[in-house]
Amino acid sequence: MMNFRRTKPRNLAIILAIAISFCVYVVSWQSSDINKDEDPPASETNTPTKLSPTKQKWNIVRYSDIVNWKLSNRSSSFEVPSVLLLSDDKRIYFHETAGHDHLNLRQLCAVESAAKKNPDRSVQIFFQTNHVNLTVDPLVSILRGYPNIAVILINVTDYFAGTPLESWYLHGTWRQSPYKTEHFSDYIRILSSYKGGGMYMDLDFVTLKPFGTDIFWNFVSEEDDGVLTGSSFHFQKDHPIVRRMMIYLASSYHPNEWSYSGPAMFQSVVLKFCHKRNPLPTYPLFLCPDIRVLPKKYLYPYTFAHWKRFFRSNVGSDDKIFKSYAVHTYNKLSKKEPVFVRSNQLYSQIAKVHCPVTYTHALSNLKVDFF
Repeated sequence: MMNFRRTKPRNLAIILAIAISFCVYVVSWQSSDINKDEDPPASETNTPTKLSPTKQKWNIVRYSDIVNWKLSNRSSSFEVPSVLLLSDDKRIYFHETAGHDHLNLRQLCAVESAAKKNPDRSVQIFFQTNHVNLTVDPLVSILRGYPNIAVILINVTDYFAGTPLESWYLHGTWRQSPYKTEHFSDYIRILSSYKGGGMYMDLDFVTLKPFGTDIFWNFVSEEDDGVLTGSSFHFQKDHPIVRRMMIYLASSYHPNEWSYSGPAMFQSVVLKFCHKRNPLPTYPLFLCPDIRVLPKKYLYPYTFAHWKRFFRSNVGSDDKIFKSYAVHTYNKLSKKEPVFVRSNQLYSQIAKVHCPVTYTHALSNLKVDFF
């Protein structure tokens, strides 16, 4: 959630409120038009599955449509657009795991900044809903401005079906966990790596520089000294360590332990896989064949204990954040801290530069809702 605050005269507020209402009506009409243009399930038609022209234009598609389209058109020379490829080692992917049909502004900034800095890579955001709400955020403008972004809608039961993690999902013990959202996120991010490879990122990052494959390839990252994290990583499809992680997640589950299937899993699996005792940073070398550990300066210039630095003003140009490729803003801790537009707050300044569509939307709105 990005809490933007400003004050305006009462009469201007009334005029802007009327204008915003009109814009919401227009975008609502566009949204309904997009969502009405859905293909029937493959089971309800005998004709080959097609990717709707409207959906291709907006890059909003159902996961099942892509799968069925590929199965129905094996003999066709026409290929799925690269931004929609479900198996792509170069893709950057995100998961919305709270079950919402929209993203808040901080999450949109994560997606936009990744796409802006990596125009040659597909950026995929997975929703576990059958539609996206295009009336509550600037997602429409972002999709228009960044053709390398795709919104992929998944049926979660189908997504887990036939995989080593299906039993965990269907058994449902995780639903009673006090950390059910966090654990679901831990599982589905690894499942997506298993299915299609690529670079995963949490939705509370801001990307500052392009992710060159000379660095950000088959990596895990150090978040603090000697501590690995799963909030961003990259593995090629069929990488053997991903199979190890799938086995780890499928074989045991601890619903009352927050880190068991997340940071603790990465620490355990990586060290055992590489026969090491400590995950010392190794870039540009490898910890073991085809696994490198990135020093925290690349993605985590601030540790979680220093998350408040993002909300300070007048940060010097020599600050270590400006040497990083991305920053993790620790939403779990920082989500209630307001980001003020037109301010010198560090978060505000990097958002202004690296997710300009999102930032402009915040500037143009009289009030931004709390999510």
